[in-house]
Amino acid sequence: MDRVHRVQSERTHGRVGYCLDVVDLFMSKAAAGREKDRAFCIALLAYRHVTVEQVLALVAGMPLDEASRKKLRASIRRWARATPGG
Repeated sequence: MDRVHRVQSERTHGRVGYCLDVVDLFMSKAAAGREKDRAFCIALLAYRHVTVEQVLALVAGMPLDEASRKKLRASIRRWARATPGG
């Protein structure tokens, strides 16, 4: 709950919504590993909404076995290299 964002405005007609922090959104998409999620994660890295350091730091806390964490770290590094200047 420390990394969710409360959203409420005239545009929500006074209703309250809670959105994931962008790094948590990245991690959920990265762990899913679908093609559309890969493209989304690369875009988040390319437009600097997240940094590779931020997301790699969260891998250890993911509810995954060590082999899956290793694969996730490798994917994130590969995606970072695929970004301009990566």
